[in-house]
Amino acid sequence: MRFFEHVIEATPAEPGEILYVGDRLDNDIRPAVRAGLLTALIRRGPWGTIQRRDPDADAITTMRIDSLAELAERIAEFNAEGR
Repeated sequence: MRFFEHVIEATPAEPGEILYVGDRLDNDIRPAVRAGLLTALIRRGPWGTIQRRDPDADAITTMRIDSLAELAERIAEFNAEGR
C-alpha cells in the first residue's frame, strides 16, 4: 500500500483522478482501488489468462484493455462520459 501512497504524493492530482494501469488483480488493481485510484486492467501475459474470468476483473476496475495502444482512446471516452 505504501507504493500507492507514493504515487498519490508524487502526482499533482487527487487519487480519484489518477489512472493506474496494471496486469494483476492482486498486486496492482486491488491495492490501487483501495488507495482510491482509478484502474485499467491490461490483459496480457499469463495473468491476463489466469485472471480473465475473475469477477473483480470487471467489478472493481475502471476499464479493461488489451494493449497500451488503446489506452489514450479509452481515457478520452471515459473523460467524455464525465465520470
